[in-house]
Amino acid sequence: MATLKSLLVCMLCGLMMANPSWGQSVVNGGFETLSDLPSNTGQWSLAAGWSNASSAVSDPDVYHVGGIGGGDLPETPVAIVAPFQGMAIAGFMASGTPGANRREYLTGTFSESLIPGVRYRMTWSMTNGSPTIFSLAGYGVNGLGIHFSEGSLNQTDLGPLDVIPAFSMTQVFYDREWQEVAYSFTAHEPATHFTCGLFGVDAMHAMEIHDGSNPQMAYYFVDAFQIEIISTDIEADEETVRGPSIKPQTVTIDLDTEASWFVPNAFTPNQDGENDWFKPVLSNLDLVRFDVFSRWGELLWNMEAGEDRGWDGNVLGAKQATPGMYIWKLEAKELNGTILTRSGSINLIR
Repeated sequence: MATLKSLLVCMLCGLMMANPSWGQSVVNGGFETLSDLPSNTGQWSLAAGWSNASSAVSDPDVYHVGGIGGGDLPETPVAIVAPFQGMAIAGFMASGTPGANRREYLTGTFSESLIPGVRYRMTWSMTNGSPTIFSLAGYGVNGLGIHFSEGSLNQTDLGPLDVIPAFSMTQVFYDREWQEVAYSFTAHEPATHFTCGLFGVDAMHAMEIHDGSNPQMAYYFVDAFQIEIISTDIEADEETVRGPSIKPQTVTIDLDTEASWFVPNAFTPNQDGENDWFKPVLSNLDLVRFDVFSRWGELLWNMEAGEDRGWDGNVLGAKQATPGMYIWKLEAKELNGTILTRSGSINLIR
């Protein structure tokens, strides 16, 4: 059965490569299709195929060289920036000031659902632009990434989305010039949407001031989202950032080749939609087992390979754990098969 499935995937992949009209694309990946020219910030809904992760208050931006007011290019209220290509771009506040846990997300749509088992390459371009004298931007942040989903995600107000991205940048990104980001991956689900932004709470990320004396946010402009089917002989997911080809000097940066992990030191499972779940964040590692114990060594909760639910603060799925310190133990497997074991404490706050 596995051999037959592989054969069918290869046949379908070959047909798509032979006939590009059957292949994947990002709907309106360059933001060129607008229902009207933007006249102010926060008008993300003008861009066909894009949304704001279903938030009731989040307002990402679209800009156009023919726009007016806050929707104009190249001088936006945030920075001076020209499109990477075409006439339009989008922008979003990846994070507010450190500790505020404020986010905006951009959610795009694939022309067709991704096919599990098929390998893809996704690219887009990103810059911070050159901030104006009145700009509130100036922070750079690490952890920017992409999450794939069947249907759109649902952001609560301006809070961080509590999902693990398929790809995230381990380095802080800040550049006044356009940089192209590329991510090669094998699809594991028939995703219809992808969401771009900063996932998880501020405590998980590093923020650095790069411009301005008192910046209040990390803001990014994006353009030229594309996806294509690639050869299936690439073994590992890979990410790169490079400048556009028109630059005389182009540097390729390997962002995420080393195994890394992060486990929060506190969470608040009070069902307010923020920081309600406790789980590790892994990069280039496969989860083997993650356990939570009482201070006396009693196993209270665990998750194993293939699970992504996180601990909700309940013991055995029913009784609420009392506030206080608990012990966690992580086992994960590196790409070369080496087992990594770590442990620490988590503070449950209600």
